[in-house]
Amino acid sequence: MCIVVIAGGPNKNLVPILPKLQKAERIICADSGADALKTVGIIPDVVWGDMDSISEETLSWLKEHHVENRVFPVEKDMTDSELCLRSLEKGQKVLFVTSLVGRTDHVMSNLLLVMRLTEEGYDIEVTDGTTRVYPLFGKQRFVIPAEIVDASNTVSLIPLDQGARNVSAFGMKYPLSGHDLVWGSSFTVSNEFDMTKEEHGFVMENGAMLLIVTPRS
Repeated sequence: MCIVVIAGGPNKNLVPILPKLQKAERIICADSGADALKTVGIIPDVVWGDMDSISEETLSWLKEHHVENRVFPVEKDMTDSELCLRSLEKGQKVLFVTSLVGRTDHVMSNLLLVMRLTEEGYDIEVTDGTTRVYPLFGKQRFVIPAEIVDASNTVSLIPLDQGARNVSAFGMKYPLSGHDLVWGSSFTVSNEFDMTKEEHGFVMENGAMLLIVTPRS
């Protein structure tokens, strides 16, 4: 069980994550994120935002189902998505559904936002329904969920800030053992799963990086 936050904007496919949506503890939509949710027939618990981009049809649908609406002014210091995420308690498991293609400024700001929130103690996974992004911070051993381990997917590590130290891989095709990863390097882009192994993931001693699992094409 987790809390799902669905951002506004295009390029999200909710069908592959429908089981997660159906089992969600709570679903929060940021503005036109409700448009995407309506396409799969799931009613959100609350919609946050200034309602400047949501469709009239979706607005009527939300009113029909008496969905709570928390309206914010158009001019504010945070995006609707950040307001939604920061409304949650640290430590709660969160699935953040947002576009990972399209406007570069939106994609980058959202990925850097979840990295910062992870450093602050939030537990957030990011997806557009196809690609999965896991922000990793500090000392940990991260096992990639079995549901997305597939020979057709690639796995990339994108170090951020001061990089990631003493990083090792397990269950991957290309070895990685005790490497220090620096930001701006493409060294850990496009690894693959070793499908003969039962467990797949990475260990790091310290630092910050994004783990991205996405289809090859």
